[in-house]
Amino acid sequence: MNLIFCTSPFQVLVAREVARHTNLEFYGMYLMMSNDSRQLIYAEKMKEFCKEVCIFKDGIVKEPLQQFLSDKVITSLYLASLDNPVAYSFFNPNQMQLFTFDDGSTSIIVPNMYTQNLHRVVSPLGLTLGQMMSLSQKHFTVFNQTKLFEEERQVRLTLNTKPQEFKRANNGKVIRVFLGQALGSIFDEGDIQLTKQLTKKAIQDCKADIYYPHPRAVVEVEGIQVAAPTNCFEEEIYSLLEEYEFVEVYGFYSTAFLFVKEIEGVKVQAYRTFLSSFESDILLEHGIQYRNLSLSDTCVDIVMPVYNGEKTIDESIQSILNQTHQKFRLWIVDDGSTDQTQEVCQKYLTDDRIHYEKLVHQGISSTLISGVTMTQGEYIARQDADDVWMPWHLEMVLHQLESNPSLDIVGSRVTAEEDEKNRKLKRNKQNHLFGEKLWLQLAYQNVFNHSTVIFRKSAYVEAGGYQEGYDGFEDWHLWARMVTKENAFVLNNLTVYYRLSDSHDRWMAFRTRLAKTRGLTLEEVLEGE
Repeated sequence: MNLIFCTSPFQVLVAREVARHTNLEFYGMYLMMSNDSRQLIYAEKMKEFCKEVCIFKDGIVKEPLQQFLSDKVITSLYLASLDNPVAYSFFNPNQMQLFTFDDGSTSIIVPNMYTQNLHRVVSPLGLTLGQMMSLSQKHFTVFNQTKLFEEERQVRLTLNTKPQEFKRANNGKVIRVFLGQALGSIFDEGDIQLTKQLTKKAIQDCKADIYYPHPRAVVEVEGIQVAAPTNCFEEEIYSLLEEYEFVEVYGFYSTAFLFVKEIEGVKVQAYRTFLSSFESDILLEHGIQYRNLSLSDTCVDIVMPVYNGEKTIDESIQSILNQTHQKFRLWIVDDGSTDQTQEVCQKYLTDDRIHYEKLVHQGISSTLISGVTMTQGEYIARQDADDVWMPWHLEMVLHQLESNPSLDIVGSRVTAEEDEKNRKLKRNKQNHLFGEKLWLQLAYQNVFNHSTVIFRKSAYVEAGGYQEGYDGFEDWHLWARMVTKENAFVLNNLTVYYRLSDSHDRWMAFRTRLAKTRGLTLEEVLEGE
């Protein structure tokens, strides 16, 4: 028999088109991932194109699965969720053919939560995700392009959710709706709380009239109607258009955006956050415009010293402008460049957030002292003119600093691998560096890369600030005076791409002096590396 397995309402819509296209007899399975009423409604809808449907509810799988399969032999499995453990519990590649179909926006946004680790074992047989994908005979898709499978394995389907009797309103009325989405990991309570904060802020920003919540991240917002639809939004949109002539659709990212954006009378706009910048940039390629949305409203001063940086500073400035946190003042302090640095910077000065000051050449320490003097706020970020911030850098580091009043300085990890610049945020919740371990490690290693850091200006002033005569390790010299056992934190997350340019000999001399302040010898330090 042919078995088609769904885990979401959208998958049911695509599965219906698969059944129409193939004209085969199907049996169905539906795994309810939540108690959202639509889950059961769409599970029941599978009976419209399946001879028989097994519905898994309340996490109960084993007994209904055994009963359903007791008198059946599966020859072909049609699967959307590529890491579905229930499906893999009975899938046998030696006896069954595998076909795949769209699992929402994950079919065009790669890598995603399913495909960012193709070497992950997903099958009891020891097969990896990549190997399972390679077994797929064909991939059925309703998108114009999908990055999961090569072109020759793709079968294009048409998804039409417009009712036959649809009649659009002609009354000039406008309604704004917000589609909820769970950002980050749906299994992480911290991410759910961040999702709720960002959702509330986005709803207020777009002045939404109706809120369609995600079942795993429902937000209570006063003064707004909360929808309880029985349809997917791809179908719900037509009900709205029968009552309102114009519908403005807002959200973070959603499969629905791709299908409703071409409907007459519909306007779609996304919100780009530090948890969804990769998805937003992909959707932009498909014509979905976005606004940046940050957890914080704090304005951060960014100090960027530069000397003869004509080849790299343009990309560095662009990476700042590409941040999800857009409230900043950028202070470009030119240490007497003799190349075309000033000309490169000039084109950005129409942005009133960007300032350029050219000094007489005096070295990086003096340049930084001048730069910090120009700043106006409490939070100061550092950016070198040859480094590149990933879109989530400023917001992620600032959030850590603002969420912990005891911290004065927060940094993150860097990479020198250019391929990492355009990849998706991979968040690590463990192995952050802080406390006494950080304080001791600072004796023999500069644990803060300069371009990752945001620090409080008050702590900078109290520590005596940058000091002249320490060019090459001016940052390390500052951290040594600023950092205590309680006030510093290094996030175990990549947020910056950097190019190496430090002097090894001067580092070693400073490491010797700093090691002594921690009661260590340089030899002990080197042995510990």
